[in-house]
Amino acid sequence: MIVRNFLFHRVNDEKDDLWPPMTPALFERIIGTLVNNYRVVCLEEWLQEGAPDFAGKKVATVSFDDGYKDNIEYAAPILEKYNCPASFYVVTDCINKNIPTWTYLLDHALQQTKVTSICMYHNQVPELFKNVSLSEKQLLRKIKPWMKKLPDTERQLVLDSILDQCTDIVIPENKMMSWNDVVQLNNAGFHIGSHSHTHPMLAALGNESEILSELSTSFQLIKDKTGRTPITISYPIGSFDERVIRLSRQVGYKYGLATEQRPFRSKDDDLMAIPRIELHQEAWWKVMLRVSGIYQKVKHLW
Repeated sequence: MIVRNFLFHRVNDEKDDLWPPMTPALFERIIGTLVNNYRVVCLEEWLQEGAPDFAGKKVATVSFDDGYKDNIEYAAPILEKYNCPASFYVVTDCINKNIPTWTYLLDHALQQTKVTSICMYHNQVPELFKNVSLSEKQLLRKIKPWMKKLPDTERQLVLDSILDQCTDIVIPENKMMSWNDVVQLNNAGFHIGSHSHTHPMLAALGNESEILSELSTSFQLIKDKTGRTPITISYPIGSFDERVIRLSRQVGYKYGLATEQRPFRSKDDDLMAIPRIELHQEAWWKVMLRVSGIYQKVKHLW
């Protein structure tokens, strides 16, 4: 059985040059198209029911990572309008502290500061990023992908260095859902799962005790707040390895979610490494290429 698992993050009309959120208009168009052309199911319920085949109809799922406030403000009403099930995987420390993930904080600082340039001289910093003019948007877009590849301690050092230089920046509040919001989604029938406690790249953590803490703290908080045991861990930034899978199972997770931009084959794929297809704010024709699976085959043509 082939299932197309579609991943979303933010849904709002804000302007963001480095990581544009999906507009509600585009999100609604996508959900309407999915509901009309697929049997959209809750991934967890479908798996627990034995991954049934629906008389040959194409199957899809909808999920959200991070736990942004706009998920309940804009996305949930659209999902309810179309009677579309979905799963929300939340970063529990971000909810506790009402502070966005490090990836959002990085983009926010680089775009909102009045500082004209930043310097980074840590051991892992390539020459390209040692002195960066914040007017060079193409260069700024390369910083986050590079940071995602760093060991977690190095990544945190670089982030702290950037934030320390952007002293005029105020950390944005009310960008993340509250626990009341999460409980509201849970009570509305949406599935709540984990996206770790602090959103590190789990495979980049050197100590297994750190990985275990990230997994178990989030697991327990979600269980305590919603009254339901989370059975899914969505790996932050798709980062996982053998240790992460083993410890996830140890904590009690039944399913692990990756981001591999391909369909899920229920008979062949590891249930602790389920692929998802991330959808972005972009032209409708390109979104449809991603949805259909054609994008990965033809993207080399442009």
